[in-house]
Amino acid sequence: MLCGDLQERFEAERLLAAAHPELHVESVSSPHELVQRATGEAFEIALLLRAPIAQHQERIHAVAALRNGGFKGPVLFAGAFLSEREDAEAAGADLVFDPGAKRVEEVVASALYRPRLAVDHPYLRFLFVGERVEASTYEDALPEGVDVVLISTSCHQAPSFYGGLPGYFASHPTTACVLVDDGGSEEARVEALSVGVGPHVVLETEGLMALAAVVRRQLRAAWVRALRG
Repeated sequence: MLCGDLQERFEAERLLAAAHPELHVESVSSPHELVQRATGEAFEIALLLRAPIAQHQERIHAVAALRNGGFKGPVLFAGAFLSEREDAEAAGADLVFDPGAKRVEEVVASALYRPRLAVDHPYLRFLFVGERVEASTYEDALPEGVDVVLISTSCHQAPSFYGGLPGYFASHPTTACVLVDDGGSEEARVEALSVGVGPHVVLETEGLMALAAVVRRQLRAAWVRALRG
């Protein structure tokens, strides 16, 4: 969902249609209408296009209203001035970009990126059903090309497995790790704790919701990294 004056919307729609014909794009002229439509219908992204500085406060209020109204997708804000960036980020915008430096179609493509999550136990994957994530499973061999990998002690009970983790993450510097202590052999649990990679969540005492919160922070960090290039 785009918001801006007629000329800005026409140009953005033209660029998006050329670069991403698979996308369904709609647009409105006022920030108020953007909030109404984006919070009431199934849109993945809300994008406030460049506008005169006189509309600054109205646009900032729209960002806050999107966040307070439960819009779950990325909120993108076009603005070249430092005050626009600071106010939009404080209101909850995921990305403030200079439209003179970044093209709209490139920003939208980045915002649609879904972080890649690899899990070893089926119950871990179920935690993220319906979320903006590409989840896959693995067994013994650590995965390639993912943003976050979950390692549960119940699935890797050989202590030698954990000795290879520091080397794996050293060679995959953009891959984050969450170690999940969910049982298994005592030797494996001790070894997992001692390797010193990633957050370590003890499921029995911290629970599934705490684990999900840790993983979501890692996934969001990966998404922000992709969004900001």
